[in-house]
Amino acid sequence: MKTFPMYKFLLVSMLSALLVSFAPFTKDQARAASPVEAQAKRDVYLLNITVLNISDIDLNAGTYTVDMFISFICKDAPCKNEPTWDVMNATEEIDPVDQGTSVPFTSYDYRLRTTLIGKVDYQFYPFDYLYIEMFIEDKKLGGDEITYELTSLSVDEMLFNPSGWYYKPEQSGSDVTPISYSMDPIKYDRIDIWMFLERDRFGAFMKTIFAALVIVLVGMLSFLLRIDDAKERLALTSSTLVAIVLYHISLVAGVPATGYLTFVDKFMVATYVVIFLSLMVSVLLMVYVNNEQTVRAEKLHLRTRWTIPALWILLMAYVFVFELTIPYSRLLLIGGGGN
Repeated sequence: MKTFPMYKFLLVSMLSALLVSFAPFTKDQARAASPVEAQAKRDVYLLNITVLNISDIDLNAGTYTVDMFISFICKDAPCKNEPTWDVMNATEEIDPVDQGTSVPFTSYDYRLRTTLIGKVDYQFYPFDYLYIEMFIEDKKLGGDEITYELTSLSVDEMLFNPSGWYYKPEQSGSDVTPISYSMDPIKYDRIDIWMFLERDRFGAFMKTIFAALVIVLVGMLSFLLRIDDAKERLALTSSTLVAIVLYHISLVAGVPATGYLTFVDKFMVATYVVIFLSLMVSVLLMVYVNNEQTVRAEKLHLRTRWTIPALWILLMAYVFVFELTIPYSRLLLIGGGGN
C-alpha cells in the first residue's frame, strides 16, 4: 500500500490555507467581523419596576415619596456600558441600594426610596387625579450609546396603599424623549414613567361637596315660610349666604392659588347664583309686606318657591355633567402622562 509523502501533505495544507484566507466573506461573516458596526450599536436596558408604596403625597408642594424596586436588564447581553442613571425630578440626590444580585453589563437590581416632584392639576378639585411621574436619564452617556425602555410596571399588592387614592394601572405608561442641554451637544434619552392615581370619589364628596349641599338645602327652607314671615326668611337666606362664603374660603385654603377655576369654584359659583336670587326674593317679599302689597307678595312667592329650587337642581346637574364627568372621561381617554 502506497503512503502519501509528508512533504506533499504539507504543501496541500498550505495551499488550502491560502485559498481560504483570500476567499471573499459572506454577508454574515462580514457583519460578525465588523467591530466598528458592533460598537456603533447602542445599549438598550429594559426597566422592570415594582412600586412598594407611595406616601407623603403633598398636593400643595406637588411632591410624593416613592419606595420601589427597579431592575435594569440588558436587552442584548452583555452590554458595552453600565447604566449611570439618575432620576431627574428627585428633590434630592438619589441613593439607590444595590440588592446584591447585579451582574455587570447584564442586569442591575436596586431598591430606591426618594421624594419626587411632579405637576399637579387642580382642575377637578376635590375629585383630584395625580400622575406619579419619574424621569430617568443617564448622567454620562448620550442616546446614541444607551437608552432605557419600560417593560414592566407593577405594585406590591400587600404593601401598596396610598391613603385616599386608587391606582389605575390601565392609565399608566412610559415615553422616551431626546433631551439636549445648551452647553452640551450630546442628546440624552430621557424616559418618562408615570402611574395614574385618582381620589376616592365618595370620600371627597362627603368631605367637601356634601356640607355645601346641606347649607344650601337649609337656605331653601325659606321657600316653605309664609309671606308674613318675611323677616325670618330674609335672616335665613342672609345667614346661608354668609355660611357658604365662609365654607368656600375654607375649601380653597388647602389649594394653591391657580389661574383657572377648579371644579369646587364652579360648583360654588352656581350655588352663589341660587342663594343670591333667594336673597333678592326675600328682600322683595319684605318690601311688599311692609307696603301692604299682599297680592304682589303672594304672586312672587308662588312663582319662586318652585322655580328657584328647580334652577338650583339644573345648575348642579350642568356642573357635575359638563364640568366634571365629561372632561374627566375625556382626560382618561387621552391619557399620556401629566403632559
